[in-house]
Amino acid sequence: MTAIAAAALGGEAGRDASRVRRFLGLAVQLVAILAVFRVYELEAPLFQRLALLCVAGFAVHYWLPAAWRYPFFAIFGVVGYAVLLGPVVATLLLSAGLVFFGLVRLPVGWWPRIAAIVLVGLAMSVGRTTGVPGVPAAFWPVLGSIFMFRLIVYLYDVRHAKTPPRLLDFVAYFLLLPNAYFLLFPVVDHATFLVCRDRRPLADTAQTGIRWIARGALQLVLYRLVDAYRPDVAGATTVATVAAWMVMTYLLYLRVSGQFHIAVGMLHLFGFDLPETHRRYLLASSVADFWRRINIYWKDFILKLFYLPVFFRLRRSGELRAAAIATTVAFVATWILHSWQWYWLLGTPLLTWPDTLFWTILGILMVRATVEETRRRGRPPERTRVGHAFAVLRTFGLIVLLWSLWHSSSLPAWFDLVMLRGGS
Repeated sequence: MTAIAAAALGGEAGRDASRVRRFLGLAVQLVAILAVFRVYELEAPLFQRLALLCVAGFAVHYWLPAAWRYPFFAIFGVVGYAVLLGPVVATLLLSAGLVFFGLVRLPVGWWPRIAAIVLVGLAMSVGRTTGVPGVPAAFWPVLGSIFMFRLIVYLYDVRHAKTPPRLLDFVAYFLLLPNAYFLLFPVVDHATFLVCRDRRPLADTAQTGIRWIARGALQLVLYRLVDAYRPDVAGATTVATVAAWMVMTYLLYLRVSGQFHIAVGMLHLFGFDLPETHRRYLLASSVADFWRRINIYWKDFILKLFYLPVFFRLRRSGELRAAAIATTVAFVATWILHSWQWYWLLGTPLLTWPDTLFWTILGILMVRATVEETRRRGRPPERTRVGHAFAVLRTFGLIVLLWSLWHSSSLPAWFDLVMLRGGS
């Protein structure tokens, strides 16, 4: 054996050993996370099965040849839905997806295809309301969670794509395994999903995912503490107890951000180097900063589908006017789509005065903030450290107040809490 061949074999053996060490290190961390899930009984038992399934899938996916990993992820998602939700629900979800994909690939013009998809969506909406014999009730919320927003993003990208859509990409994008449990799911962007795969070495991407899963687990534990010690709104009879109820009601959002971190972290285990879903939103220094930090995937979804098209269409009439109108359209769309989401997940649309007023006030504040940022050409305001800390506290207090309104049963109940009992 020549020296060159021996060196090549030695280098390959070293890479294999390094790969084994990285895998064992990742596996130990995942087992520890599974133990935390089990000890603290985070979420429902179905979540434990999802976590175990994702870890098992990662162990197989890690050792597959690179060309096999993406098809494995798509097939594993279909199988995982059957394991978690049962073969009937999984078959119905896959069938619904194939119907949508078939309509997208129809050899007709774009708008006739959109019309056909809308008609099918309306028929499914009727089924969500009335029920369909033989269709399990558990099917409808999962159907809505999967398709109600991501289908809009998918159609937008397909229309602007240079190549026809592939069935493999469709199945992989829509049947994301964590979505089988997390019905309140981040709106993963279709274009980002396609380009983020294998952007970094798998071990590095998986390590990021483990870190985010751990962060999400910590937030779920904190949520449980907040939920346990939050004062009863009926017993909030002083300024202190009202303030505590408001702050802790806002902190209940830790469950959403924790679930989102875990869901996207699980996708990282399969090589999808997706961006984070939340970025220290409790430290936002303005309403605009809050919008950029909380539920980043939703912000990007609204920006892509509503804000930017309106802004660039109106830009010639003046940037300030275009930004103000585009922001208004974005928040009207957010309000309507949140009601749509509520309908699919819970069976009834969310049409209440607290919800309407919450989005109206937040939208007005965002229009003002957007106009100010446009005037500054996107430059952040100059603040000292003390000024920045004050801005963070002011923003936190404002969001807490609005959040308490959003979670109130009615406007009279909120006014009673703030104006009467809060002032006693």
